[in-house]
Amino acid sequence: MPLNFVEIPTAGGGWFKPAEVKDAIAFLIEVNSYEHQRPTPNGPKDSALCDVTVFKDRESLDRLSPEVNKGMRVEQTLLARDLEKVVGGATIVTLAQVPPKRPGAHPAWVWRPCNDAVVRQKVIEYAEAREAALNAAVAEAPDFD
Repeated sequence: MPLNFVEIPTAGGGWFKPAEVKDAIAFLIEVNSYEHQRPTPNGPKDSALCDVTVFKDRESLDRLSPEVNKGMRVEQTLLARDLEKVVGGATIVTLAQVPPKRPGAHPAWVWRPCNDAVVRQKVIEYAEAREAALNAAVAEAPDFD
C-alpha cells in the first residue's frame, strides 16, 4: 500500500503582520485551516493557519524566489474571515488598507485580487514549478516494496 504523506499544519511561521509586507507585489496564500473565534490571550479571534508566500518586489518575482512562511497565523479580522472560504485551496492576492468607517478608528487591512496578469502568471509559474519539483522528488524516492 503506498503511503500518502500529509503535512500537519503547525503555527511555526509566526503571525502575519501586514505592515511589514504592505509593499509586496503579490502573495500566494495556501490556507490549511480556519478557526472561528479561536481563544487567544487577547480574547477570541477568527484565525487562519496558512502557508504565506510573499513576492516582495519585482526582482523576487522574476527570479521566482519569494519568501516562504509555512504555518503562519493570520488573525486580523477581515483578512482571516476572507480566508475561511479558501481552506484547502490557494489564492493570489495583494494587500490594501481601507479607511475606517468610524472617526478615530484604524484603517483596516484587506486582501485584494491580484489584477496584474503578468504578476499573476509568474506566481502561477512559481507554484507549478514547486509542484513539479515535489513530484520529481517523490518519483525519484526509492521504492522499498
